[in-house]
Amino acid sequence: MTAAVINPPRVRGACPGALVPMAVADGLLVRLRIPGGRLTGPMMAAICDLAERHGNGLVDLSQRANLQLRGVRPETLSPLTDALRDLGLVNGDPAAERVRNVLCSPTCGLDPACAPVRPLALALDVALSDSLDLWSALPAKFSFVLNGGGQAPLADAVGDIRFDALPGTALFRVAVGGDQASATPLGVCAADTVVGTALTLARAYLRLSAGRYRRLAALVAAEGTSGLAAHVSLGPPPVTASLPSLHLNQVLGAQAGWVGLAFPFGGLSTERLALVAHMTPALRLTPWRALLLEGNGGNEPVDIFQPLGFILAPDDPRLALSACSGRGACDSGLTDARRDALALAQVAPRLLARGHIHVSACAKGCAHPAPALVTLTARDGQAGNPVYDIGLLAAAGGMAQWRGVSPARATSLVAALEAVYTDRRRLDEDPAAFITRLGGPAELAALVEAHAA
Repeated sequence: MTAAVINPPRVRGACPGALVPMAVADGLLVRLRIPGGRLTGPMMAAICDLAERHGNGLVDLSQRANLQLRGVRPETLSPLTDALRDLGLVNGDPAAERVRNVLCSPTCGLDPACAPVRPLALALDVALSDSLDLWSALPAKFSFVLNGGGQAPLADAVGDIRFDALPGTALFRVAVGGDQASATPLGVCAADTVVGTALTLARAYLRLSAGRYRRLAALVAAEGTSGLAAHVSLGPPPVTASLPSLHLNQVLGAQAGWVGLAFPFGGLSTERLALVAHMTPALRLTPWRALLLEGNGGNEPVDIFQPLGFILAPDDPRLALSACSGRGACDSGLTDARRDALALAQVAPRLLARGHIHVSACAKGCAHPAPALVTLTARDGQAGNPVYDIGLLAAAGGMAQWRGVSPARATSLVAALEAVYTDRRRLDEDPAAFITRLGGPAELAALVEAHAA
């Protein structure tokens, strides 16, 4: 790889990295982009030690399968960066780090049905690090997805440029601007042209966009795909592309080649993560708030990991919760959103079995910008006490059926909604359809109030 100038770390306000941490309420947030998403057990243990010594001992797994170290102190940032560089986890210039947004199937090499995408992801990571013309030109969130399919495909992962392995062939469907279902297909390519195609399309986007469109999906929506297609030589897209979808029961728990462990909201302590690191030769980072421990498992994972709060069952209600880092970890956070969300998991298992509940510590809704079955949005109440507005089938900061309720009252209202849904739902009726059938959020709110009284 071409040598690049190594600059000292600096703090920025968004899209953090290892060399460009972000200042948040609990200190600096340092995001590690792990090429190929795989870390050996000793490497993860070393990262845990660094996070403990230089941060607050908390780590997050992001929805792009990046590892985030929290609470790093400004005075220890440089020693942390040096140590990460010694581990081979920091390379090049901050601008080079910024474009290395490559997500590949975490089960590559573990699942025989998954196409060999990890070597392609590693090659693309190196190529992006060497492409100086892309460093500052590509938008900070511009991303690439390499979906190998198989047992745990990246069906829901959104990418600006994506390559989906076509089962039974050695080809990849090339598509832009979305997840597996919504991305616009351009054609097909062979594995040995994936990296070149990715770079060519990225450069074509920059020329065609000319700064007018922040993401590739916006360019395609406004101008179509003909301009992009003219820059690459692809085979015709398949008439029907039968691509597998994701089911968490094929990821979590003991699988043929790994043990899948999820954790609420993707956050956990270095103490627990270090314990896991010492029990496996290597770990895979995933975009599903889960880690995959290489090797076969039996009943032992359940006995060891469930008491520690890990999630091994795909029907665990905590998987249907989203919550931001909240008060103490974010300058905008008014409440302990994750604590309040976990309280809802105790009282609404049926709602969470078929729907999504979102708790946001402010009106921005960073953890889940889209509408959810139930959304709690925190705001300042009387005497400076934070309260929640609660909306049904709404996004954070949107329409609300209850306003200014305490966290305890919010929990009781969601419990009442669970009871009304349990009593009045039709066979196999999901909560969203139930709300619609009963006349919508406003009408249902009256029934919930009566039950909670």
